[in-house]
Amino acid sequence: MREGRGWILRTGEDGPWAGWLGVRHLDGVAPLRETPWLAVQTLAALDHAFPGGLALVWDAPPDWLELLSAAERQGLLGALAACCRRGLHGTESGPNSFEGPASFWLHAAAPPSGGLGQAWRQGWIGWVPQTPGAWRLPGLGLADAEADAVQAGALWGELTLPVGALGQLEIPELVRVLAEAQARLERDFSHRLSSGAWPVAFPFHRRRCGWRVSLVGGREFRAAGGGWEGLAEPLDSFIRILERELRVPIHFGSCMAFEVASHLGHQAMREGLPWRHSLALPPASPTFSPGMAAAPRDPAPLEARAMVPTPLAPLLADPPIAFLRVPTPPQEAACATFLSGLAHPLPAVRWLPPEAPLPGPFQAERPWAAASAFTPLLDVTQALQPSLFEEM
Repeated sequence: MREGRGWILRTGEDGPWAGWLGVRHLDGVAPLRETPWLAVQTLAALDHAFPGGLALVWDAPPDWLELLSAAERQGLLGALAACCRRGLHGTESGPNSFEGPASFWLHAAAPPSGGLGQAWRQGWIGWVPQTPGAWRLPGLGLADAEADAVQAGALWGELTLPVGALGQLEIPELVRVLAEAQARLERDFSHRLSSGAWPVAFPFHRRRCGWRVSLVGGREFRAAGGGWEGLAEPLDSFIRILERELRVPIHFGSCMAFEVASHLGHQAMREGLPWRHSLALPPASPTFSPGMAAAPRDPAPLEARAMVPTPLAPLLADPPIAFLRVPTPPQEAACATFLSGLAHPLPAVRWLPPEAPLPGPFQAERPWAAASAFTPLLDVTQALQPSLFEEM
């Protein structure tokens, strides 16, 4: 991790930082149905090779696991999801056996219903609004697909910036820093490949290995009177400059890493940077909120925690993640009503009722508020209108 004035760069030491892979390719290396234990072992080795984690995309036909029993299917899917720190991604026709919390993201055009919808509302799985033609992996970027098969891709690293610092960036300096980091990583990675220390199961292609640019501190930026409209053009120009100079894909999104947001907040307060004015004053913890919306740890309204800036929507490679803490599991009709009232595009939603495990890290200076402090999601379809003669 490298720190600069208003930015943090996270990369690998001698190779890509994070990546994604399709289950079709994994099955070609280690047959998933004939030798599932070998496939799980291969996937664990691949995830270990990426410091930022690996995502597995289920791009296989829906009948792949029909020969397995329900218990075997559930155990295999749980093992695959546990081996990927970036989660297992699939559609409604893919994995559908979940009896507890799993690192699984369901990609669908509409919110899930039925058994998958119940698992989603209980906080067991997450939902990603799907767009045709590509997989939008939250926290990673855009994964290309050809003939229904996902092309393996990777990231050299992630550059994270506070929203309030965008107007004061030294773009030539950042381009130089990323170019130097990429040249070093490519040189070191070539030595790693020649030494045979890279898993042969992952097909690395240089043109599919890019960078990720992410933002934190959206809530503080709005609290200080900032507007999203003036950020779209300079941010688009910055991304195009990086693509032209580095000659790699640039994936833009939001950063939900709490430790990175906290580090940038403490840096701004410690060094007296101009974008520190919206931070909390000591003895409160001067930390930015992860992502572009309200902090998921604070009992803010649901709409504030699920907000996606409309001017920045065309630049997003993947939807921001909204961790929605609620005191009780929401009902299906209440979820549909709530999501229909949000502006498009929608974020990737993961509900966090009291029974659902909270994402870390757990820090005393910025703890999660109790579930009872958050506003419940009311089912407005079940509200009863008072009768005309009820008081008589």
